Amino acid sequence: MIIVLLLLIQVCYAIDLRGVIDRALEYYPSLKALKEERTKFKGKAMTYRSYLNPSLEVEVGNFGTAKESVKTNPIYSLSYSQPLSIYPIGKSFKNMVDYEEKAFLERMEQEKSLLISEVYLAYYMALYRKELLKVAQENYKISQELHSFIKRLFELGETTKLEVFRSERELDLARVELEMAQRDYENALKNLSYLIGQRVEDLEESFDRLHSIKEINFENSPRLKQYQYAIKGLEAGIEVERILSKPQFSLTVLGEKVSSQEYGFRVGISAALPLFYRREGEILQLLAERRSMELRKSLEELSLKRDYELVRSRYEKLLEEIERIEKQTIPKAKEELSLAIKSYKLRTITLLELTETKRRYVELLKYRLELIRQAHEEYAKYLSLGGEL
Repeated sequence: MIIVLLLLIQVCYAIDLRGVIDRALEYYPSLKALKEERTKFKGKAMTYRSYLNPSLEVEVGNFGTAKESVKTNPIYSLSYSQPLSIYPIGKSFKNMVDYEEKAFLERMEQEKSLLISEVYLAYYMALYRKELLKVAQENYKISQELHSFIKRLFELGETTKLEVFRSERELDLARVELEMAQRDYENALKNLSYLIGQRVEDLEESFDRLHSIKEINFENSPRLKQYQYAIKGLEAGIEVERILSKPQFSLTVLGEKVSSQEYGFRVGISAALPLFYRREGEILQLLAERRSMELRKSLEELSLKRDYELVRSRYEKLLEEIERIEKQTIPKAKEELSLAIKSYKLRTITLLELTETKRRYVELLKYRLELIRQAHEEYAKYLSLGGEL
C-alpha cells in the first residue's frame, strides 16, 4: 500500500507550464551538479593561506670534536621562519575568487535559461502532438461517417463495390494516422516527464496560447555578465601575480647550542629577491586571457542582439500568417468540405473529389498547427537568450 502511494506521488495527471518549469529547475541533475560545484570557491578562497605557512627546522647531533654525548643534549639548533604578510595578497586573492564565483553564478543563470527554453519547447511540442491527435481523430471521424454512408449506398445498389473499397482504404489510412498520432503524443509526454523527473499524464495549457516577446536588457544578460565578472577576476588575478612578484619577507628565529648547557638565540629577516624572474610569464598569460575575454564578450553581445532581432522578426511574421490562416483560409476550407460532403451525398461529385477536398482541409489544419509550433520554437529561442516568460 505504501509503495502504491509513493508511486502515485510521482505521477502528475495534468500540469501547467509554470509547474513544469518549477519542477525542472528543482529536479534537473545538471543544475544540481552546478550547485555542488559552486562550493569549490569556498575552498579556493582559503588556498592563499598556504602562503603564510611557517617552516620549522630542527638539527640534532653534535660535531665529532664535541665531548658531550648526543643523548645528554641531542638538539643542536632550532629554526622557525614565518612569512610576513606585508602586501594585501589576502584581499586581492579574495577579490579574484569572488569575481570567479560571480561569473560561475551567471553561468548557472544561463543554464537555467537554457533549461527553461528546453522545457518550454518540450511542453508545447507535447501540446502540438496533442493537437495533431485531435486532427487525426477528426479525420478518422469524417472517414468513418463517409464509409458508413457509402456502405449504405452500396446496400441500396446506388454505388459500386470499388467506392466501398476506396472508402475502406481511406478509413484504414485514417486509423493508422490516428494510432501514430496517439503514440507520438505519448512519447512527447515521456520526453517531458524525463525533464521534470515525474510522469505526466496530461497538459493544462492551450497550444494556441502565444506569449509576447519583450525587450531584453542585454547589460543584465547572464551570457554577458559572466564575461564581465570573468574579466574582473582576471584583473584581480593579475594583481595577485604582481604582489607575488615583489620581494617576499620572512621573520626567522634561530636557537643554537653554544655550550653543553646553554643556547643562544637570534632573530633575523630574510627576503626572496625576484632578481631573475618576477612572474612575467603568469602575468602575460593573464593579460592575454583578459584581452581574449574582452573580444569574446564583444562578439557575444553582437551575437545576442542579432539572434534577438532574428527571433522577434520571424515570430511576428509567424503571428501574422497564423492570424490570416485562422480568419480567412480555414473557415473557407471548412465550408468547402461541408459543401463537398453534401455534394457527394447528392451524387454531384465523385468520392475521389471528396477525398481530395478532405485531404486539403486536414493538411490545412496541420499547416496551422505547424505554424504555431514554429512560433513556440522561436519563443523558446527567445527564452534561451534570457527573455522573460
